[in-house]
Amino acid sequence: MNEAMIKAIENLKEALAQSEELKAYNAAKAAYDADETLNKQINEYNVQATILETEGKKPEAERDTELVESISARLRDLYDSISESKALADMREAEAALSEIVSAINDAVRFTIEPEAANCTHDCSTCGGCH
Repeated sequence: MNEAMIKAIENLKEALAQSEELKAYNAAKAAYDADETLNKQINEYNVQATILETEGKKPEAERDTELVESISARLRDLYDSISESKALADMREAEAALSEIVSAINDAVRFTIEPEAANCTHDCSTCGGCH
């Protein structure tokens, strides 16, 4: 890697660090991580899902149907509660915005390396060949 590329990467890192999208992502992640209720619900959901999966792997004759019904109901309740979380919604929105930037950066690099990819329609009938 030459000095110009290193400098360009440093400039990109600085621009990304100053972007509103990364700032929003960091704020949303901090709020998500700090939401104790949400994190407890997510942890419980994961534990309950694991128990349900374990119970579901048992032969049907050995399966505790009351336990399965009880866990399934609890999972639905937890899922609904988790889905309604503002911290989770904000985190997903911030992740999506940041993902667009990362995708654009990746595309710019890829199209520089593989210029024909910029015109790819993913419909091989429209193409002279990329392989």
